[in-house]
Amino acid sequence: MSTDDLIYELWGDEPPASCRTLVRGYVLSLRRLLGDPVIRHCPGGYRLDLDPEEIDACRFENLSEEALRHRRRGDTKQAAALLSEALSLWRGPVLSDVRQTALVAAFADRLGERRLTTLEARLENDLTEGRHAELVEELKGLVVEHPFREGFAALLMKSLHACGRRAESLQAFADHRRYLREELGLEPGPELRQVHQAVLACEPRASATLTPGVPRPVQTPPDLVDFTGREEEIERWSGVLTARDSSALRTLALSGRAGVGKTSLLVHLAHRLRRSYPDGQLYAVFTAQTTPATVLAQFLGGLGVPGSAIPETLAERVHLYRSLLAGRRFLILVDDVDSEARVRPLQPGSAGCAVLVTSRKRLLGLESAYFADLDVLESEPAVSLLSKIVTAERVAAEPEAALEIVELCGRLPLAVRIAGARATVRPESRLSVFATALRDEASRLDRLKAGDLDVGAAIATSYVSLDQPERRLLRLLGLLDAPHFPSWVAAALTGMPERSAERTLLSLVDARLVDEIGTGAEGRSRFRLHDLIRIFACERAAEEHDAHTRRAALSRALGGWLHLAEEADARLPAHTLATLRAAVPRWYPEATTELVHAPFTWFETEREAIAALVQQAADLGLAELAWSLAAAAQTFYELRDAPEGMRTHQVALAACRESGTRLGEAVMLRNLADLHAGKSDASLADKAESAELALSIFRELGERRGEADALYLAADAHRLRGDHDHAVTSIRESAELSRAHGYRLGELHALQQLGMISTERGEREESLHYARQALAVAEELGSPRDECVVRGLLGVIHKRQGEFGEGGAQLRLAVTNAQATADPLLEAQMLAHLGQLYVEDGHPEARETLERGLALSLACHYDFGHAVALHGLGVLECGEGRPAVGIVRLGAAAELWDRLQNAFGKARTLAALGEAQAGTGDLAAARDTLTSACEEFRKLGNEQEAARIGALLTPVSAAELQER
Repeated sequence: MSTDDLIYELWGDEPPASCRTLVRGYVLSLRRLLGDPVIRHCPGGYRLDLDPEEIDACRFENLSEEALRHRRRGDTKQAAALLSEALSLWRGPVLSDVRQTALVAAFADRLGERRLTTLEARLENDLTEGRHAELVEELKGLVVEHPFREGFAALLMKSLHACGRRAESLQAFADHRRYLREELGLEPGPELRQVHQAVLACEPRASATLTPGVPRPVQTPPDLVDFTGREEEIERWSGVLTARDSSALRTLALSGRAGVGKTSLLVHLAHRLRRSYPDGQLYAVFTAQTTPATVLAQFLGGLGVPGSAIPETLAERVHLYRSLLAGRRFLILVDDVDSEARVRPLQPGSAGCAVLVTSRKRLLGLESAYFADLDVLESEPAVSLLSKIVTAERVAAEPEAALEIVELCGRLPLAVRIAGARATVRPESRLSVFATALRDEASRLDRLKAGDLDVGAAIATSYVSLDQPERRLLRLLGLLDAPHFPSWVAAALTGMPERSAERTLLSLVDARLVDEIGTGAEGRSRFRLHDLIRIFACERAAEEHDAHTRRAALSRALGGWLHLAEEADARLPAHTLATLRAAVPRWYPEATTELVHAPFTWFETEREAIAALVQQAADLGLAELAWSLAAAAQTFYELRDAPEGMRTHQVALAACRESGTRLGEAVMLRNLADLHAGKSDASLADKAESAELALSIFRELGERRGEADALYLAADAHRLRGDHDHAVTSIRESAELSRAHGYRLGELHALQQLGMISTERGEREESLHYARQALAVAEELGSPRDECVVRGLLGVIHKRQGEFGEGGAQLRLAVTNAQATADPLLEAQMLAHLGQLYVEDGHPEARETLERGLALSLACHYDFGHAVALHGLGVLECGEGRPAVGIVRLGAAAELWDRLQNAFGKARTLAALGEAQAGTGDLAAARDTLTSACEEFRKLGNEQEAARIGALLTPVSAAELQER
C-alpha cells in the first residue's frame, strides 16, 4: 500500500505536517508487534509479507471457494467439513474495533456478505446430507435476524417440509410474504416462489432439496407488475435484439446510474423477448465476488451439465458453454457488470443468441455492441409508478403532492419505489406530509430507505469504487448549488491542473455519478449532478472536509465565475453604470478569452448558475463575492431585461446589509434603481428610494462615480413621473460630478437625460443641443448602444417637428445599430418609434414596422416598447377608418403607460385617444380624456402641447353642450 494511501486513510484530506514521520512510527510499532520481516518497505509504500494462509480473511475465502468446488463435484461430505472450518474462523463483526474509513467499510461489507453466502452454502449442504431436523431452529433465528434475505427463508421452508411439517413450511412462506408486502410493497422472489410451489405439489416426506427436473433454462427473475414507462426505449431495443438480418451475435449494453431501473428494464425486456429466444434465458448478477468463471458454472448447470462435469479452467468452460449454445436461440442476461472483460467470456458464438448487459459504467470497449444510456423517468411515468405502489386513488386525491414526491426523488425509479413503499406503510397519512418531509435535504437520503433498498447505499457502491481524486472531486462538486457547470469548475474546486481535473471529471461521467448534459450556448460541455447524488456528495464532504476546506473550494469556484462574468461584462456593447469592484480573490480559467468571446452567449449559458451562486454566497456569508457576482451580471440583466436580475440583486443587498458591506450595499441599491426601467410591475417610488439610499452611501464613502450614477437614476425616476424640476436639479449635479472626475459615461447619461426632459417639455432647440452633444460623446466612447439611444432621441425630436426625412434617417440608423449589437429591447423600441413616424408621414411600411416592434416587445416582455407600438397602431387604425379598433389600441397603451408610471407617454397617448373619441362622436369621453391629457402636459411643463389640446377641447365642449 502506498504511503499516500495510508496517509489518506488515517487523516483524509487534512493530514498533519508530520504525517509521514507518524506513519513510519506506526509501521515500526506494528513490526515490533508482528515481528520482522512481516512488513516490508517497497518503493512508495509498504507491503504486508504474509502467506495468505496466515490471514484469517484470506483463509476463510480460500476454504469457501474450495468447499464450493467440492459441492459442484457432488462431494458434500468434504464440502461440509470445509464450510464448517471456514465459518469457525469468525469471531464477530469484521474490523469492529477499527475506525470505519471508506475502504475499511467496503472491505467489511464485502466480507460480511461473503460470510452469509458461505453460511447459506453450509446450510444447503447440511440439508442435502439429510440433517434437516437439526437446522430448523438455527434457520428460524437467521430468518428473524435477516428478514430480507430470502435464501434463509427458502432453506427454512425446505427443512420444515423435509421434517414432515408441511403446514408450517407454507406458513413460513405466508409470514415472509406478508412481511415483504408490509415493509416494501414487494412480492417474494423467484427462488422462494419456486420452493412454495414445490411444497404445494409434493408429498409431506418429499425430497428436502425439492429439485425438479431441469427443462430448458429460464433463469430470468419475475417481471414487475408495476413496471412503468420506457415504452420508446423498449420498442427500439426490442427491434435491435430481434432483427432477423443479423449475421453476428447481438449485444445491447445498457448503462445508467445506481437506482435508474436498469435491472427492472432488463427483466421486463427479457420477458417481452421470450418468444424470440425459445431455447432459454440465462441470467446472472455480478457482485464484487462474482467472476466470469463462477457465472459460467451457473450457466452450465442450468444447461444440464452435472457439477462433476464442469471444467476447472475458465477457457474450458467458455468452450463448453459456446458449444452447447451453438445453433440455438438463447438470451443471455448479465446484470451489473463493471468491465468489458467480465462480459466477453459470457458471449455465445452463435448469431442466433443475444446478450443484454447492464452496467453503471459505459462499456464502450465491448466489441460490436449497441450502447444505450438509461436516464431517470419523465415526470408522468414517475407519477404513474408511484400511483401503482400507493394506489391511484391516493395520487388522484393529491396530484400536486405526488408530483412533488417524484421530483424530490429526482424521478429516480429506485427512489420513487422506496418513497411509495414508505407511504404505503402509512395509508392513513397524506402524501403531502411525506412530500414535506422529503423537502429537507439533510434527511432526504435517510427517508429513502426501506429494508435493504437504500438509495444512499446504492450511490455509495459506485462511490467506493472510485479512486481518491475522483472521490474528492465528487465531494466538492456536491457543495455547489449551481444547477449545471462547465469543466473548469473541477479544477477550481480541487486546485488540480485543468487537464487533470477534466480527466477526473470525465471519469465521474463514465461512472454515471456526473451527467454530461450536452453543450452550452457557447459550444462547450456542461455537467450536472443528480439531486440525490449531490446530496450524498455534500454529506460526504461535510464528513471528510472541515469548514475551512469547503469554504476555500467554494470561494475558488465562485471566484472563477466572477472573473469570467467580469470579462464577459467588459465585452458587452454598452454599460449603463460605472464599474465598481470589490477586492476579492478571483480564480482564472485557462481559456478565459475563448470562453467569453461571445459575452451575451456566455451570460445566457451561465445565468441560472449565477443566480444560484449569488444566493449560495449570501447564505454562506460571502457577501463580497455575492454582490460582486451580481454586479458583474447587471449590464446583461439590464440589456436583456432578465427577470432574475432584481431578485439576484436583492439577495446580495440583504447579505451586504447583514455583514455591513457598505460599498456592496450602495452598488446593489444603485443597480436595483437601474433595473427598474421599463417594467410595469416596478414602482417608481422604489426606484427613487434605491437611488437616494445609494447616493447617501456613495457620498459617505467618497465614491464619486457611484454618486453621479445615483443622481442620474434619481433624475430618471423624477422625469418618468413628470417632476421635471427635481429631475433637472439631480441631473445637472450628476453632470458636474462626472465632468469633475473625468467620468465620460456619466456625462453621456446626463446629456441623454437632459435631452429627454427638454423633449418632453417641448423645448426643441435645447433637446437638439443636448442630443447632439450626447451623440458626440457616445461616438467618442465607442458605445454603439448609447449611440443607438441618442439617434432614437434625435429621430423622435425631428418627428415631432414634422421633419420626417431626418427623423426617419436617424431612427433607421438606430434600428440597424440595435440589430448589430443584438439588443432586442432597443430594437423593439426603435422599430416602434420608426413606425409612429411612418404613420404620421403616411409611409406604406408603417403597419409592418409597428407590428415588428410589437411582436419583438411581446417576445421580450418589454412593456415600454409594447406601449409605443400600441400607440402607433392605434393612431394608424384611426387614420385608416377603423376608429373603434384604434380606440381599443390606444386605451391599452394608456393603461400600460399608467402601469409604467410614465407621465409623458401617458399624456401623449391620452391626447391621441381623446382625438379619436371626438372623431367617433363620443364627446363626453373625449372631453374627459383630453382634459386629463392637458393636465398631464401642464405638470410636465409642456405648455405648447397643453395649449394645442386646449384648442381641441373648446369645440368638443361646445359640441357636447349643443347635444345637450
